[in-house]
Amino acid sequence: MTEQVFDPIANIQMMMDNAPVSDGQEPDMSMAPPFVRGMNLSGLKFTRVSAGEFDMVWTIGQHLTHFDGMVQGGIVNVIADTGQSFAYSTTSQKPEAFSTADFATRFFRPMKAGEIIDVRSQVVNRSRRLGVVETRFINQQTEKLCALVVGSWMIVNRDFGPDPSK
Repeated sequence: MTEQVFDPIANIQMMMDNAPVSDGQEPDMSMAPPFVRGMNLSGLKFTRVSAGEFDMVWTIGQHLTHFDGMVQGGIVNVIADTGQSFAYSTTSQKPEAFSTADFATRFFRPMKAGEIIDVRSQVVNRSRRLGVVETRFINQQTEKLCALVVGSWMIVNRDFGPDPSK
């Protein structure tokens, strides 16, 4: 029997490399949590993972905006949460469960349908039980910062009993 080696970066990179794509842009979301599949975050592409870092490129779809074409702010937090969870997981030395403790979001410029945004998440600090991760949303065309999300993450016990989906 071969011993499994815990390597979160390799696991995430394998998911990125082997994700079937339909149009060259979208990862296969069939294994994503139900809320992610239901949100239709089309236009979000995972691009890079390394220790304490996770990058995405987001082409903003009209379906994620208000009537005026500007991104709905909660969507920014969902995307930051996604990037931060991957970045934070790369700092794990063993399998562990963690959860968002809080978010602070600052919007500097509006983001509009059709724009391409670089989304970069980086672990700022990690202790035994708590971490801080920062996500920057940068417009590719203007290279200007549109939003900054700072999240706190904590190690949790996720043993909630039997799987309710079975």
